[in-house]
Amino acid sequence: MSGENPKLYVVQQEIRQHLINVAQRLSLSKTFFPIPEIKILHAAPESCIYSSPTTHRSAHQLVEAAGEAYRCKCSFQLVPESFFPNSCINREDTTIPAEKNASVSLCDFIYSVREHGDIVRLRNGVFSPANRRIERAMARMLECLNAKQPDRNHQNHLEDEIDQYHFQKIRHNLTSVTFVSSWGDGLRNDDPLEAIKNDHIEALSGDCHVTLHYGPPGILSAPSNEHDEMNWKDEAQRVCDQSNLTSITGRSKGVKLVVFNSNSTQFHSERGKDDCIIHDDLWITMRNHEAVPEILSVSLVPPADVFSQMNVKVQYRKSSVAFQHPNAGVMLTSLHWILNTISQLVTDSVSCNNIEISVLKKPRLLELYSGCGAHTIPIAKCSILSQIVAVELDDRLVAACRKNCILNDCLYEEGRSCSETDGYVTKVSVVKEDAAVWAKKNLLLNSKQNMATAQSCCAGDYFNSFDILLVDPPRDGLDKAVCDLALTGRFRHIIYVSCGRSALLRDLDILCMGGFDVADLAVIDLFPGTNAVESLVHLRRRP
Repeated sequence: MSGENPKLYVVQQEIRQHLINVAQRLSLSKTFFPIPEIKILHAAPESCIYSSPTTHRSAHQLVEAAGEAYRCKCSFQLVPESFFPNSCINREDTTIPAEKNASVSLCDFIYSVREHGDIVRLRNGVFSPANRRIERAMARMLECLNAKQPDRNHQNHLEDEIDQYHFQKIRHNLTSVTFVSSWGDGLRNDDPLEAIKNDHIEALSGDCHVTLHYGPPGILSAPSNEHDEMNWKDEAQRVCDQSNLTSITGRSKGVKLVVFNSNSTQFHSERGKDDCIIHDDLWITMRNHEAVPEILSVSLVPPADVFSQMNVKVQYRKSSVAFQHPNAGVMLTSLHWILNTISQLVTDSVSCNNIEISVLKKPRLLELYSGCGAHTIPIAKCSILSQIVAVELDDRLVAACRKNCILNDCLYEEGRSCSETDGYVTKVSVVKEDAAVWAKKNLLLNSKQNMATAQSCCAGDYFNSFDILLVDPPRDGLDKAVCDLALTGRFRHIIYVSCGRSALLRDLDILCMGGFDVADLAVIDLFPGTNAVESLVHLRRRP
């Protein structure tokens, strides 16, 4: 299977050789430092993402189509068509000098991207990595931006009337656009039948937020120009409704204007004045829920029997301007791997100790770089652990994680015992802190051996009480303090989700030299056509 994707084959060999080098430096044989088979995983198929997948595809066809319809965030420049030579207007490789000013337009806009300093047009306005929701929004947005008014004076058409576009204000000084969508195409209406009847809203569409970026002098001709603001909002509102967008935000220096789709009333009560929220529902199908569950599937598409106790629903509310996983298929595959890994290590622990599983005996998990709770909430809903502490720095992600915990009834309440749970849901404590700073604080407290102070300062999340460390850091990898925390703490297992190849090798070197073995390792093609890979690593503390 590795031969089908040369990039992943290279990564396989690279990681394997690195682990062999670590074993040699440790002077350990493979018996004492086992090197696992490095698996290649595929992104989840369309049937797990869209309620109406296009066609059934074989494994080979999935690999061939892996570079299509996966990105849930895309940005493009909007360049006037006149900037491209007429003789090669339909050529995909047509370029124009990057220094040309694309903000002045007297003709139709074209979607373009930058490559090596040049502006390259998208053939037919299509960007194949964009997911279905964004693909539809791109086409409709461009139709609106390039829509012309009927010729008012066909016989005496003057040169200064050339720019008779329907949406003049929204086009003025416009330079680029960003699309951000839901992972899937779930229903955005409580009543599917009512949604289908509504001509303005697609029943299965998912959220799509658009940001329009403006160059100097900006959206408004003068600061606090109410007339300009009203005109822009009026045009943006019509474009938003006609393009079936969730919202449109206009941004220029010192100015932010927002309009929401006037045809959709769903979730209006959840947002603030300018709060652009992405909604997603995720479904986990399990077996043997009474003990340690086996995770059968993770999907954005509701199962046939949504009321079965074996099907767990996870609801997400995410800020459109904060980070979310950009590839839904990879996100689902990674989450499935994480859930099964944690479930298996808990099962192994129960079997080895010959004890009955109970809330008090379940491990505790510390998650650093937790984001909006994309991993946190599903783990909590599976009730595999006794408690989770999630640490995140970004204010928007912290707020989203807390809201998601409340929405999924898994937020830890002050004053309750860590062993108390409601039903099958593990409780989550959300901490706003930089992962490195949090690690340094706990390392300092540990060095002073002041457990009382540690317990009061960290609200019960002192690192020596955790069994599992879950990390999903940025591309630069783990901070040194986080590695020190992993090695010094009581953690028996580390689950490392990585999008940075070189940083992962560096961190594996530190963790393996410090007493951990790689128990399992898998790689997924994160961005087909690029060098980006997502790696999933389970490290187990060496006896």
